[in-house]
This record gives sequence, C-alpha cells and structure tokens, in this order.
Amino acid sequence: MSAVDPIIEINNDKGAAAASLLDVTNDGSGSKSIYFFWADWHAPSSPKGAFDSVFSTLAQQQRESGGSNIKFYRVLAEEAPKLSMKHNVTAVPTFLFCNSDGSVIARIDGGEDVALVTQFYSKLVNASSTALPSPSQQQPQQSNEQTPPQQSLEQRLQSLITSSLIMLFMKGTPSSPRCGFSRQAVEMLTSSNVSFGTFDILQDEEVRQGLKTYSDWPTYPQLYVRGELVGGLDIMKEMVEEEGGLVSQLELEDYVLQRDGGLSKSPTDEGATTNRNDNAQEALKTRLETLINRHRVMLFMKGIPSAPRCGFSRQ
Repeated sequence: MSAVDPIIEINNDKGAAAASLLDVTNDGSGSKSIYFFWADWHAPSSPKGAFDSVFSTLAQQQRESGGSNIKFYRVLAEEAPKLSMKHNVTAVPTFLFCNSDGSVIARIDGGEDVALVTQFYSKLVNASSTALPSPSQQQPQQSNEQTPPQQSLEQRLQSLITSSLIMLFMKGTPSSPRCGFSRQAVEMLTSSNVSFGTFDILQDEEVRQGLKTYSDWPTYPQLYVRGELVGGLDIMKEMVEEEGGLVSQLELEDYVLQRDGGLSKSPTDEGATTNRNDNAQEALKTRLETLINRHRVMLFMKGIPSAPRCGFSRQ
C-alpha cells in the first residue's frame, strides 16, 4: 500500500500469503476489514466501474478523515484462488465486511445494487469491536456508551435513506422478497422501469425498529424518494392507479431506464417537447425553476446517485 493509496491490492495468492490472509486463524489485520473480490472482465467491479468507484471513495474518505481503522483489500479473484476458496467466493463482485476478529458481519455476492456497499460499510463502522476491553477500561466504557448509539443510529438511517434516489426498505431482497407486500412493492417499481436501491430490514433489527420511530411509519415496506418518505404499499398502489402511475406522481420522468440501462425522459415528456409554442416554453421555464428550488442544494447530473452515468457526475 502506497502513501497515497489506502487500498491494499491483492493480485495473487502470493500477495495474499504475504499479507497473512491465507492463515486459518489469522485474517492478517487484527482490525476491521473489507474484502472486495473483482475480475477484469466484469465492468462494474473493474477499475473505474461503479463498485470499484464506491469502494475507492469509501477508502479515501476514511484516510482523509482519520476515522475508523478499517483495512480495505481489493482482491483479483481469479488470480488468488486460495483466498477466494477460503471465503467461498463464487461470483464477482463479492464484498466481505469483517469485524476485528475476522468474523463476517455482512457480505454481498454478485448483484447490481451498489447502494448495499455503503449500507454495509456503515454497519461495519457502527459495529462493536469484538476485542474485549481490559478490566480497568471496561466500566468507564459501559457508562460512556449510553448516549452515542442513539445519535449514530439516526445518522445511519439518514445515510441509508439517501444512499439511493429511490430507496425501498423491505423484507428480503428484490430477487427473494420475504413477504407479499414487499414483493408487490418491488414489482411496482420494476414495472415502472426505474432504478432503485433496497435494504433488507430482516438483516438488521436496529434499523428495522429505529426506522419505524424515525419515519413515524409502523409497517414495511417503506418507500423513500429524494430522501423523503412516500409511504407504504397502500400509497404506492394509489399512485399506480393515478394518471401516469408512480413515475408521474413522484416526478421520476427523467429517471426512466431505457432497455440499454440508460436514463431517458418518459413518452409524456417527449410529446411535450414537440409543442414549441410560447406556452410550452413558459411551462419548461416554470418546471426548471421548480426543479432548481426543490432542495436547498440541488445537483443536476447524468444518472442517479447510486448509478452515475459519467465520471464527472460520480465525482
């Protein structure tokens, strides 16, 4: 690892052995760590890809802030078969989020949900260290940890809610929903052809209970758009029944995915642009002013926060 690069590159099993990552009883760190297994043929995980960019950004942010002592390992999976086999890696990207004793508190096996990386990173940062304090430190540590967890939970919830422009808190995952309501919510978003992030509340009881209080909404699924609560399944169903469906009701016309994965305007927007009279121009001006003033800080970009479509927007 160079002086400017916070990431430890593991390009083969020899490098893994040198870093003591192949030892049965030692993960080579003694501190929290994240393993990112990638392959050069997989564009999203290869250099400058979506997963690689998020991983690099998190590592750089930790280095600049001097925060949690988490080690970042980027592993070329196919060139390090022993290390890949040790951690049962069968797909790329694979992420392992490990506590200080090497135990895995979360993992990602394949998929396209980049937002999960930041979610599980936050979970790792907030996880209690498995190293036990000395007897002289134990009592003061217990008395001083009464208030901060509530503060860190609220910050974590805010981070999760804003990790994707469209964020669904559900039971299970989009490919394996764990309840009928969550399944219907995923189907509505998928049929609307928009990109969205998800969080499985069954995997984190703290988030599951904390979000109910934070949002003052007692049930799941919960849908957030632009960091604001939309509601649950019933409200989503009502919006689907309205003219234009979810896309129109939530003003997501600019985030509709084309078949090639790009973003485009909806057919209703295309029809509007053909009308080039003064009224149409005035309507466009009004819409732009509304968009600009929607939030105190507003970023117009190519793509969405969880899936930027160009390097400048990602930076």
